[in-house]
Amino acid sequence: MTQAQPHKVSADHGIAATLELYGVDYAFGMRVIEEADPEITKPLVIHYESSAGLMAHAYARVSGKPGIVTVNRPGTPNMIMGLHEAWQSSVPLILLMDGVAPNLIGKNSIYEVDAPAMVEPVTKAIIDAPGTASYPEALRKAFRIATSGRPRPVGLHLIPDIGEQHPQDVDVFAEPAFTHYPSFRALPDPTLIEQAAELLSRAERPCIVAGGGVILSRAWDALRDLAERTQFPVATTISGKGAFDERHPLAAGATGAIQGGRYGRGRIADQIVKESDVVLLVGTRTNQMATTAWTVPDPRAKIIHIDVDPDEIGRNYTTSIGIVADARLALEALRAALSDFHPTANRTGQIKAALEEWTRDTEPFATSEQAPIHPGRLIGEISRLIGPNTMIVSDGSSPFMWASSHFFVGAGTTFLSPRGTGAIGTGLPMAMGAKLGAPGMDVICLEGDGGLMCGVLAEIETAAHYGIGVTTVVFNNGTLGHERFNMHAAHTYMDFSPGLDFAAVARGLRCDAIRVERPDQIRAALEQGVAAGRQGRPTLIDVVLHPAQYLRMPNGTGG
Repeated sequence: MTQAQPHKVSADHGIAATLELYGVDYAFGMRVIEEADPEITKPLVIHYESSAGLMAHAYARVSGKPGIVTVNRPGTPNMIMGLHEAWQSSVPLILLMDGVAPNLIGKNSIYEVDAPAMVEPVTKAIIDAPGTASYPEALRKAFRIATSGRPRPVGLHLIPDIGEQHPQDVDVFAEPAFTHYPSFRALPDPTLIEQAAELLSRAERPCIVAGGGVILSRAWDALRDLAERTQFPVATTISGKGAFDERHPLAAGATGAIQGGRYGRGRIADQIVKESDVVLLVGTRTNQMATTAWTVPDPRAKIIHIDVDPDEIGRNYTTSIGIVADARLALEALRAALSDFHPTANRTGQIKAALEEWTRDTEPFATSEQAPIHPGRLIGEISRLIGPNTMIVSDGSSPFMWASSHFFVGAGTTFLSPRGTGAIGTGLPMAMGAKLGAPGMDVICLEGDGGLMCGVLAEIETAAHYGIGVTTVVFNNGTLGHERFNMHAAHTYMDFSPGLDFAAVARGLRCDAIRVERPDQIRAALEQGVAAGRQGRPTLIDVVLHPAQYLRMPNGTGG
């Protein structure tokens, strides 16, 4: 514990001093903490409150530190999207909310609103801090709750003093254990680990499915060690994409119908998992998308489920063995328990053959010379640039389906998408937060044209203003493609005005921009954007795509 330092605190001073001791790098939002030292805790002033929550969410997921969000009362409703994404994705945020002085409640005072009631459904706790002297203590409590157990957002309701108050001496200190998450790691029950090892060792076709909890626990090394020792194939959920190097021979890719159909790589993972007789689930919510409506794994398989949250074990599958524990510690314990295990079956040949077949099916898209450009060609060009230092951040809808299916990413925080909400208009702010959390990585963001116009286009200026070097690739197909396809007819209800030029808008917002209209222009534009990003200059690459070609859902014909 950092030694207590008595301060005479005003409202901002108590918060600023506490955040500084917790090593907080950024505060995202429109409410600037005036007494914070910008060389220590830098304010990131955004254009729309939802963007602040999404940036903080991505920053926290990538950095392993809680994201700090500040909001004024009028902007509270706009903050819900970012909080909801973090809530569903189990990412710790701390939301600093302005309260109303108690003597003004019920009088229609300026911007009077019950902010805690608005955010309560998407926060782990709401902490009332009545008066400035209580702010440091309440903030410490927020760090403890946000980073412990299942990490999630916490709201801090800063209630001002009634009338004029003289500054008071308050102990300001930090608790180092809660500067990162997971702050405490729950050990697995040794007896259950032995039972799980026994069940896995007797299986004919075991496999592992790694969810987002493996990412949150930073357990990718432990997962690789277990997989290589046992030769169990590894699939991930989409939230778990990055838990296992997808170029590893044991990697089956991400599960889920949204990656399915003839042209989605999810068909491989679904096949491997569905044919398994014992399935080790690690850090997954077993939600509808990840399990193809609870058919993958097969409900008849024997399930071992590891999760830090006991509510998730047995939620959707009859579980043979449930282990409440931190993912990394549990995987390490299983590896030790299986130290004498001798693999008798290897499914790498099956995975390799399935990948080769899928590559043959999708090759015509990846090499298409058509203009307007086929999205498969764009994805193919980006794929060739992905290296160990690349992070992919995708918006929802069509760009997400292509990215989550077709990109092979390495182990770590290498892929990020709005799987908590599935909402569009999330990719760019998440990419900006991710870049701040991992400044040394090349961050490539895939945005739909519909998503970009969904309230976040102005954040291009934010990226330029603060030198956040993300490369944003716009799927400019002039329509809400996923929704258009789901209408099962060539309706134009979802189409935009023809000829929108996002590169021109980005230049007006002081961002580097490139317009791409032919396939042979893609590679050079991407290389230019990534190079600029390494110099702290964001680039928007506006790629004109065919309006009626997108990755089909299962049973679709594709193309």
